[in-house]
Amino acid sequence: MTTAKKQPIRVFLDQETHSAFLIQAGTHNRTPSALGERLIQDGLARLKAGDLSALDADLATDLARSQGSEA
Repeated sequence: MTTAKKQPIRVFLDQETHSAFLIQAGTHNRTPSALGERLIQDGLARLKAGDLSALDADLATDLARSQGSEA
């Protein structure tokens, strides 16, 4: 089994969100990198399944319209 090379990304968070992220990583015995990867994977899976709840309401409405459905 081969492992594909992972690509780095940059995410900019405000201080309060960053602190909460680090606390959650520690609480769940994950590195910040591992937690971020899992959260991104989960979020992408939800978006692919049509769950737009995490998006801003206006953005979700625009996206639904562009896909031919009403929000």
